[in-house]
Amino acid sequence: MRIIGADFVALCNAEFDVLKQGGICFDTNGILEIAPYMQLRQKYKNVEAQFYDSCVITPSFANMHLHLEFSQNDGILHFGDFGKWLDSVIEKREVLMSGDLQSAMQAGINACLKSGVGFVGAISSNGLDLEVLANAPLRVLYFNEAIGSNVQILDVLYQNFQARFKESQSKASARFIPAVAVHSPYSVHSKLLQKVLEFAKENNTPLSVHFLESCAEKEWLMQSSGYFSAFYEKFFNAKLKSFFSVDSFLDAFSDFKGVYFTHCLEAGSKEFAKIFRMQGKIITCPKSNRLLNNKFLDINCIEQNGIPLCIGTDGKSSNDTLSLLDELRIALFAYADMPLEVLARKLLLSVTRNAFVDTSLPLGELKCGNWADFAVFKLPKVEEFLAQHLILYAKEAQQLLIQGKEVL
Repeated sequence: MRIIGADFVALCNAEFDVLKQGGICFDTNGILEIAPYMQLRQKYKNVEAQFYDSCVITPSFANMHLHLEFSQNDGILHFGDFGKWLDSVIEKREVLMSGDLQSAMQAGINACLKSGVGFVGAISSNGLDLEVLANAPLRVLYFNEAIGSNVQILDVLYQNFQARFKESQSKASARFIPAVAVHSPYSVHSKLLQKVLEFAKENNTPLSVHFLESCAEKEWLMQSSGYFSAFYEKFFNAKLKSFFSVDSFLDAFSDFKGVYFTHCLEAGSKEFAKIFRMQGKIITCPKSNRLLNNKFLDINCIEQNGIPLCIGTDGKSSNDTLSLLDELRIALFAYADMPLEVLARKLLLSVTRNAFVDTSLPLGELKCGNWADFAVFKLPKVEEFLAQHLILYAKEAQQLLIQGKEVL
């Protein structure tokens, strides 16, 4: 049993309550009590205690969309246009996946930890990140990704997906949860999608999918024309038409609850209404969206449709860093039409509470019974906690505890 305290304890509940001079009593099984720090000290006199001056304690952050396998990109991919970027990914793929990839991925994990991240939604395309993530102190929702549009090798692609999922199951624990990801409507054949969704239903796994990330994707789904028509001819010598419309792809997920839809830059109220009915969540990656599509998600529309907003860093294939604090700062400046402190609170909830709403994982809020996963951030000397101060001034976490144990 231990006690930690700080000038502020941000519970990150729906009301965004903050306890001044607060404390948390916990053990490795979870949070036992939250109260004023000195009250806990008096109640548990023989318990080890530590107070963090000029700091705030929050739940550990959740980076809900992370492509760790692309951690070696250091300026070799094309930013500024989605099509040119995707071309460069295909052309440079072997370079990105070779060399000292394990060290680059470990550096990416360290960047996550230093930014207060205790939980990641990791999208794995090849399984190359399995060992490094399974051995990390992070909690990991490990999305084995299905991708493939060539009907002649769909059985091979599906078998590969199954094999990767089975291998990830061998690492399963309270900290490491195997899950299923569908790459996107432009890259997954309808027959493969059907098999993968049946597999996800049979195994009762969480689901993630990229959806309407770019104008090129939307044009492809609506008209089977534009960038992707030339893309398939150039790289795969194939003349294809879209396997889905926008509606038919989204409807394929209608039997699932809590799907994580990533990006959704080109989605509208009709699509958001369907995602809401599925109790889905939307993950935005502001820096990636700016670098590839010159656009940010309309988070006001997300809120109006009652959909929990989450934030991820994406991978270094479309970002310069995996720091979630950097991502929050960019978002704080990007949405200039919203009052600063109102936005800052929404952003903090997007990397804490929102990620775990309607899930069985006791994370995201500081409350009795939840797991003892905390981040501690240094703040300017202030009398009142302001969410904007954390996002603006905290360059890395002062301390990070996962399952009640220090990992920084």
